[in-house]
Amino acid sequence: MAVDDRRRHLPGDLRVSTWRGDQRIRVLSPAPDRPTPTAAAVVAELRSLRTHGVERVVTSALHQHEVAPFLESGFVEQERLHLLRHDLAELPGPGAALTTRRGWRRDRKAVLELDARAFDDFWTLDARGLDDAIRATPSSRFRVLRFGAHQLAGYSVTGVSGRRGYLQRLAVDPVHHGRGFGRTLVVDALRWLQRSGADHALVNTQLHNERALDLYRRSGFVPEPDWLTVLTLRFGDAPTGFGP
Repeated sequence: MAVDDRRRHLPGDLRVSTWRGDQRIRVLSPAPDRPTPTAAAVVAELRSLRTHGVERVVTSALHQHEVAPFLESGFVEQERLHLLRHDLAELPGPGAALTTRRGWRRDRKAVLELDARAFDDFWTLDARGLDDAIRATPSSRFRVLRFGAHQLAGYSVTGVSGRRGYLQRLAVDPVHHGRGFGRTLVVDALRWLQRSGADHALVNTQLHNERALDLYRRSGFVPEPDWLTVLTLRFGDAPTGFGP
């Protein structure tokens, strides 16, 4: 593995990417449309990562059936997330009397600054993370919401793959909370997904983010029975069997 690879697809059931471009931290994820990886496969990849100077590994947001092999390999829970679903049959009315527009490259600096105000450090996106969110699905929609002539109030990234839609990212500047801007972005996303042929939409949010959870539920999302889990492993705390 070249240590400067940002992302690579493994021949098996795992894939690796860097965390915000930091070569010391990697994101380890089950490969899409593949069987759940075994603990042996996870350990083998961890050994490889450690030999290349990686200090910490985090997982993508895992479904419950994907968690076991990572826990068996020494990972511990970082955070749990609500997973919610919208059937796109009945869409909510708009929130604020504002319209969104396409997000341009020149907007990205302001978008990332807003993202840092809206999320804690662990979840904040950098430029590569924003690119990954926009490119994560075959078709995507990057929208910004402005308040006044110049002030960026919020943004969203929505994606569709086949018949499944994803509200990949949504953030409203905290100074504008309570004005209906989040609902405007959600409605815009759901309408686009419906037009794009998706038959349902998924979104996740942190368990403690009550404001976001309330927004999604009032917009017609229904919590799924299973939550998502993000795990982490620091090699200093890991079993010695991961050494070279």
